[in-house]
Amino acid sequence: MTRALVIDDEPAICRCFEALFADLNCEVTVSASAEDGLRLLKAGDFDVVVLDVRLPGMDGVEALPLIRAETVAPIIVMTAHGTLSTAVSVVEEGAFEYLPKPFDLDQVSRVLQRAIAQSSAVRPTADPATYYPTAAMEIVGNSLPMQQLFRQIALAAQHDAPVLITGESGSGKELVAHAIHRHSQRRDKQIVPVHLASLNESLMERELFGHAAGAFTGASAAQEGLIIRADGGTLFLDEIGETPAAVQVKLLRTIETGEFYRVGSSAPAQSAFRLVTATNRSVEELRSSESFRDDFFYRLSTIHIHVPPLRDRMKDVPRLAQHFLNHASSNGDRVFSPEALAALSRRPYPGNVRELRSVVVQAANESRESEIGADSLGGFQQPQSAVAGSDEALRRTLRTWATQALASDESNLLTKASELLESELIEAAIEHAQGNRTAAAQRLGIHRETLREKLSKGRNITPE
Repeated sequence: MTRALVIDDEPAICRCFEALFADLNCEVTVSASAEDGLRLLKAGDFDVVVLDVRLPGMDGVEALPLIRAETVAPIIVMTAHGTLSTAVSVVEEGAFEYLPKPFDLDQVSRVLQRAIAQSSAVRPTADPATYYPTAAMEIVGNSLPMQQLFRQIALAAQHDAPVLITGESGSGKELVAHAIHRHSQRRDKQIVPVHLASLNESLMERELFGHAAGAFTGASAAQEGLIIRADGGTLFLDEIGETPAAVQVKLLRTIETGEFYRVGSSAPAQSAFRLVTATNRSVEELRSSESFRDDFFYRLSTIHIHVPPLRDRMKDVPRLAQHFLNHASSNGDRVFSPEALAALSRRPYPGNVRELRSVVVQAANESRESEIGADSLGGFQQPQSAVAGSDEALRRTLRTWATQALASDESNLLTKASELLESELIEAAIEHAQGNRTAAAQRLGIHRETLREKLSKGRNITPE
């Protein structure tokens, strides 16, 4: 019978794994500390190990290399308090899987089945080490969406396949690209960022591929392109959705073979770079775009990482605000008052993390106090007042409609009001998103499929 060792000091989690392993016909041994788990590993063989990061005494990150030295069994690491460095560290140390808590039981069951199937896997031979990002480039957050993002970054960093990063403007896509490079085997070489939206087609081609002497008027000398500069390192192409078709064709060949031609040259050149791209357009929008080649898309998106918008991780706002305040201040002992943090946490952020950083820097410049109060947020609070005013206007409109409707003979007023409000809100969201249904669904807080169903059933809304 397959034997599993679960190292966790939370009885509820242990019972959960006991039940999951029992369904898979596995015998489970539970340990409440890393030290006791190591003792059990020395005394007997186990086919799968489940390890929590936060433990009494030695934590899971410290214990992982010691456990790995004792067994070749797949080690599944889980945590509710991980950081990017934690995720990278455990993946580099050879963890089979990294599970952020809370987790989906069906997902965990699938992970356990894969671990059992690969229980005879040989220990990876990579030399483990933890590489901590500089403070200025740190990705901050401990919410569940960020835990999942850290896991994706850590896994992507261990491969060399192209990565497509999607996410709204200001959400931190470039930080993710730098993190992937910084934790990869290419970290000793440079990452070369290129913002494609700022280049026209001819300039984009020359900047990327370089040009030969005399290739065009004014080209008195040959020039190496950014692709050559990225040789051995990472080429980061931001706003990849803006790539013209002709450049897509040339890039596709370069991605597949590493070979390219400078503008005006018939001699091939080579560059062994790792490609990371980013876009604020959704995957659905890219795939449906007539100007974006299918083969180019599939080559770019071998690994896909989506960066969550700030509204989906509002739990991180206080920590992010303090992080930005530390960098905006000459000393590190300035803080926001509880009232200021509450005000920051109530705000919608259409500009995402970039908008929050701008607000914090402005507040830090306007206030000279060690504790920054809500009054120092200045104009930042005005939009919140406007939102509150809009809510009050909506209440007044609804009250007027309700009064008139109740004076009539109409029935099912609650259903009618709900349908009218939902219909108008959906139409407004789609219009605001310029027809992008995915973006509209995100603003409404519903899944895109839910939006599609509502559109198809709506009386006054034209479905897709």
